[in-house]
Amino acid sequence: MNSLFCHTRFTTYASKHYVLPRPTVKPEEWQKKILEIVKEQNIDLIIPCTAPVESSAYAHLRDVLPENVRVFAFDGKTSDILDHKYTFNQVLAKGNIPCPETADMTCYEDAAEFFKKRESMPDDGKTFIVKPAVYDPKARTEILFLPIDDKKKQKEYLKSRNATPKVPYVIQEVLSAPEYGSYAIYSNGCLTGFEYFESAASCLVYRQCGKQYDQVRKLCQDLGREMNLTGQLTLDLMHKASGELVPIECNPRIHSAVCTLEGHRNMGAMFTDPNHAPACNEDIVSSQPETFKYWLLDQVFLMFGFWKAKNCFKLNVSELFQGNDALLHGDDPMPFLAMYLLQIPSLLVLELISGTEWLKIDFCIGKIVKEGGD
Repeated sequence: MNSLFCHTRFTTYASKHYVLPRPTVKPEEWQKKILEIVKEQNIDLIIPCTAPVESSAYAHLRDVLPENVRVFAFDGKTSDILDHKYTFNQVLAKGNIPCPETADMTCYEDAAEFFKKRESMPDDGKTFIVKPAVYDPKARTEILFLPIDDKKKQKEYLKSRNATPKVPYVIQEVLSAPEYGSYAIYSNGCLTGFEYFESAASCLVYRQCGKQYDQVRKLCQDLGREMNLTGQLTLDLMHKASGELVPIECNPRIHSAVCTLEGHRNMGAMFTDPNHAPACNEDIVSSQPETFKYWLLDQVFLMFGFWKAKNCFKLNVSELFQGNDALLHGDDPMPFLAMYLLQIPSLLVLELISGTEWLKIDFCIGKIVKEGGD
């Protein structure tokens, strides 16, 4: 039912809608279906818009496609480097781009050695968290700031992470809130699109952040040049104790902040022209300072207390009139209507039938968020 009522299928600008097997569950069937669609529709460009757990599959997709078919995403190797918190950190360090102290952890001994070495150094006041090196929504709980005085508890905690080469973790310097995000688009190493915004764990409110805007844009330009990037990524950024704003991790895929870039004259070229290269900063696709996007029912549900505003931005009524719903467009209203009147209600009916527990509704991509969901 979810596929039947998917809001994007109702857009004026879509001529076909297909339901694909999940590449993480049925990779061979997914790949076969993609190749069939490419041949049937004579497709020469694929722009992935995926869940985090599926982005790597699309990055590696070009390996099996005909030569004339371009995938607007990083190649598989580059995507995996960016998606891994330690290897991404090493890219920053190599390019002399400011970054937090980060160590690789593929076993308990890695962590034990790291903290033993720090004990022999002068106390710099840093604390660290241990987190999955690649995206894993099930491992976001039990966060402990290390080191702690209780060495037995610290040892038990580090061992309980069960880090292995196949399930790697990182030990990363704890940074200071608030959190910011930047969404960047690249072509042949050039930054072609950019947005910078205040961020949160569940972020469905977007407007351009002026604080340190030029600094973060330069950071993204330097990263693109260092790795000769073509594709899209989002950086999560926080402040070091010194006040320096640095990236803590990279998500090598599209981001919902793309909604703020609508209307720029180079929007189409940014995604479709393989030779597009901005001649100046004005040619880089960016939002207007007054652009303000949100998801209306997300804010309505927050106002009525259906879930807490702990990890998201809660607007007041007057702020709602300063912006507009990210899905609502006068020339194409059906996705807006389908999301709120078809897709979400159909999902709620399925949850009512199954009786499973859920946390909140994601009105951006249209899903019911559950504990450990992606």
